[in-house]
Amino acid sequence: MLRQYAAGWQRCLRDLGLGSRRAGLPAWSPLERGCHVRDMCLLFHTRLDAILGQPSIAPISRTGEESGAAADRSDGGPRYRDEEPRQVAQELGCAAEALARRLATLTADDWDRDDPRLADPRLTVDFFTRHLLHDIAHDLAEVLRDGHADEAGPGGRRHNAPKN
Repeated sequence: MLRQYAAGWQRCLRDLGLGSRRAGLPAWSPLERGCHVRDMCLLFHTRLDAILGQPSIAPISRTGEESGAAADRSDGGPRYRDEEPRQVAQELGCAAEALARRLATLTADDWDRDDPRLADPRLTVDFFTRHLLHDIAHDLAEVLRDGHADEAGPGGRRHNAPKN
């Protein structure tokens, strides 16, 4: 599913008419949402590291800094709205693929592990992964619903977030 949603996002971000259209403030443009999805995929590695008790093996962003650039940076760094959509599409694809490969290596015990930093044992790798996929699908569905990149959904059709 992660790879399918990433492919939909890549089609959306490569849409030449993407621009910086917003659905109304404070809504994000499709580009800003795509940047957020890319960064969620990168940051999810850090969450996995913490839950599984592993040293950090999170991928590094294209700038060589840790992933997770904020949409609105006060330090003068790049903002989501200023990024190049085709570059974001490529980075999102790489980030999603790296995460999909990592998720494929998890054991049944790994999926059931909870985050030791949180008091609720129901907050497992499985729970957080489902939540991540829901957010990625929801953001893509929002972009498609707002009339951006109609062909971006998996299989070239409009797509809504899966119902649980």
